[in-house]
Amino acid sequence: MPFTASVISAANWGAVPPKELPAETIPKLIIIHHTDSPNPPNALSKGTLEGGKQLARNIQRAHMDTNGWNDSGHNFLNTIGGFVLEGRQGTLAAIPKGHCVRSAHAGNKAANESPGIENEGNFMTHRMGTAQWNSLVELCAALCSAYNIDPDNIKGHRDFKATDCPGDWLYSQLPRLRRVVRQTLAPPSIPLKKGSKGSKVKDLQKYLKAWGFNPGSIDGVFGTNTQTSVIGFQKSKGLTADGVVEAKTWKALITSAPPQPLSSEIISMVDVCKYYQSLPAQDRALEWLQGQIPKPIMDEFARKWRDRTSPQPAQPLTMINVCKYYDGLSYQNEALEWLEGQISKAVLEQFAQKWRS
Repeated sequence: MPFTASVISAANWGAVPPKELPAETIPKLIIIHHTDSPNPPNALSKGTLEGGKQLARNIQRAHMDTNGWNDSGHNFLNTIGGFVLEGRQGTLAAIPKGHCVRSAHAGNKAANESPGIENEGNFMTHRMGTAQWNSLVELCAALCSAYNIDPDNIKGHRDFKATDCPGDWLYSQLPRLRRVVRQTLAPPSIPLKKGSKGSKVKDLQKYLKAWGFNPGSIDGVFGTNTQTSVIGFQKSKGLTADGVVEAKTWKALITSAPPQPLSSEIISMVDVCKYYQSLPAQDRALEWLQGQIPKPIMDEFARKWRDRTSPQPAQPLTMINVCKYYDGLSYQNEALEWLEGQISKAVLEQFAQKWRS
């Protein structure tokens, strides 16, 4: 399932290696914390990206040197500036597998199997600012989607241990947080289509990007690029490819598992078309492959491909347009299988390397 939140990796903020690698777990909860550190205007991160990275390094040092832990105890750090940073290393790498990594944030063995989010500040009475609240909502929604966790399972640290964490005010906001996350994950009340605008379109664009489709700017405006990406996603899931996002398409966006990576050294030409997403590396690989195919073979392939349809009747057929116009039709698959049989194994292996780069 796609993970849509923007998170700065531990490698990017300069984490030191963990003492040992954590075990992977199956998460069932999301646990909210606060760092119990100064609030604005004295916040440690100063609301900046570099300040957030320094805060992450300071917390890791304290957790490892003072607490004696293997690494940062939490999985994510959400700063007052709305920057989210990976905590315990391995957290981001485990998400595509539907896993978390065992951490040390909750004081409870079972709860430590689920992700913990540290929020910079002390929220006993202080109210979280808009940027930090929005990044917390985005992160929780992304985790609920990636792990198929019901928003009702967003909990506070004090639910598992006798502690003030995450502060009286923030704990009182957990029902609101659950409600907003649920609204974020809910399908649009009115189908989204070209011309639609708003926060739901922005969520749509984030999911498309997470799936590897390029909607252009994440701006909340449903334009041509977003429509093209929706159609590509719908084709990849066997849905009606009309570019309109209704409940069925939305459910596939937030809950269905992504295509399994192709593991063989050689990619079948049918799978190339199925997995095509207009990515630059894919287009470069297709252009390279076309340059390796003799013209007579390409001409014969074009004839087989166009036996029953002609998406570009007045122009030479290109491999990029083959992928763009692929609809999984039987005669298209037959033409692609024929073409694959005309290409040497060495060329196909090189193409696979370029395709996956």
